[in-house]
Amino acid sequence: MDSMRNDLLKTDIAFSTLSAEKGRNTAFVEYAADNATMLRPYSMPVTGRDSIAALLSHHPDTTRHLTWIPISADVARSGEIGYTYGTYKLVTKNEPDQVGTYCTIWHKDKDKHWKFVLDTGNEGLASGDRAVEDQVEKIEKKEH
Repeated sequence: MDSMRNDLLKTDIAFSTLSAEKGRNTAFVEYAADNATMLRPYSMPVTGRDSIAALLSHHPDTTRHLTWIPISADVARSGEIGYTYGTYKLVTKNEPDQVGTYCTIWHKDKDKHWKFVLDTGNEGLASGDRAVEDQVEKIEKKEH
């Protein structure tokens, strides 16, 4: 079970690394399952990789830098579904940085690769919270 959990954590870290290297939009389309759903504030759920790509195309990531670090993961005994959660940092040009939490539900595709089927995040972690600052420091160290 620990090896499956570690595999999923590595996948989530690779997802964040792709976001850092090639942009959030590329990463989300790459790691989305065909039937993936994204939940975003003030918006109806967006379902399907093509719909997610269309949504993200309206928000170019040339001025945004999104990275995250998982805190934990778990995988069903079958090894086919799991989840990760952690903290993220969004840096947007000319705007204050945002930090928040996220949860991603994953499913293995027919080729046994983890793809997300549901992704959601909550902004607004309080600055000054030592646990939050520790997680942000981990994200920043990972980026360098």
